[in-house]
Amino acid sequence: MEWKKRTFDSLKALNTRVLPVLCRRFYSKGLMPIEIKQLTGDILNIFGQGGLYNAGILNRKLGHLGWDKDIVDNYAFELILYYLEWEGSYTVEKYIEKDNANTGVNC
Repeated sequence: MEWKKRTFDSLKALNTRVLPVLCRRFYSKGLMPIEIKQLTGDILNIFGQGGLYNAGILNRKLGHLGWDKDIVDNYAFELILYYLEWEGSYTVEKYIEKDNANTGVNC
């Protein structure tokens, strides 16, 4: 029983710390509260489909849904991952693209 209370308290603290920061971040990019709600819903739907993600991949998928280019910066992406990992409802694996300049690969 104590474990459930600690988990609930952790999630409550997470909600009061992470979500306001994300909302301010998106609000500073010109989004209205209703748009922030729609954006977060789209992000959850994208992650729910599975796959490997980084901010660039997520932004491309959001672009297909009509969102502005680079609506999710790296900082916001990390906050989203942090929140989802703590919440425990999603398993998100970060995808790191190799820099072709350092690998000698030509594309």
